[in-house]
Amino acid sequence: MPAITRVIRPMFEASGVVRCRQCGLGRLAPMPSPHDIAAIYASPAYTESYDGAGQQFVVSKETAGQTHEPRFARLKKYLPNQGKLLDIGASRGIFMDQAKERGWQVFGLEAGADAIEFARSEFQIDIQHGTLESTKLPEAFYDCVHLSHVLEHLHQPLERLKQIAAALRPGGILVVEVPYEFGDLFDLFRANILQRQRALNQVPSSHLYFFTLSTLSRLLRHAGLEVLHGNTPRRNQSYESRLPLGVTLKKLVYRLEYQLHLGPLIEVYARKI
Repeated sequence: MPAITRVIRPMFEASGVVRCRQCGLGRLAPMPSPHDIAAIYASPAYTESYDGAGQQFVVSKETAGQTHEPRFARLKKYLPNQGKLLDIGASRGIFMDQAKERGWQVFGLEAGADAIEFARSEFQIDIQHGTLESTKLPEAFYDCVHLSHVLEHLHQPLERLKQIAAALRPGGILVVEVPYEFGDLFDLFRANILQRQRALNQVPSSHLYFFTLSTLSRLLRHAGLEVLHGNTPRRNQSYESRLPLGVTLKKLVYRLEYQLHLGPLIEVYARKI
């Protein structure tokens, strides 16, 4: 019997989030229809959120190298000769641009036509228009597949991971990042100790599945991949505080949430066996 779970972001009004008591994987129930999901993507709030991200492109460009450097450093450890990299859900192409500068041969897949045009005009990068569900990937072709904040949107995450595994060459690496939405340690501390609730994200959510580090790792193993590394990072940490000892408390909570795998993001590297 699944457990009913509250998550931070607003969901489809007709759906709730259920979570398996045994494995911990969460999902919407009932699942929304493709029409309902399309309506979210077409909503003004959703569109405006990405327009805002585009307006801050210069800032993102300047900070992208620093933000992505740990990821590229780890990939360099696993794949010292770079090779072919596919970014699924490539958005505006910032990660692809950083990969290209580091010697990768880059490929991209993106559903948003505006994002594809942005990548072409700003980075001179061509991205294929489409979704993972509608695209047949070449078998055993890519050295690395990058899947950042995409898996939680997919109806059949395990089947899609198997599809990606088939597209990786033997020894190829899949990098997956998803949000952790069951309440990271800092938000739990703020809500329960400081009695300060986090403001809800005003952008409509189209997330269908909800992960922990263990559930994501289990799915990757079921897809035929070997998990090499997993963590729950918090990027852009803020240490400002008006409370006495607030900075010290923040540092302690940040350290604990990383050790307990309760950070706001889940990042896993897996290799095709």
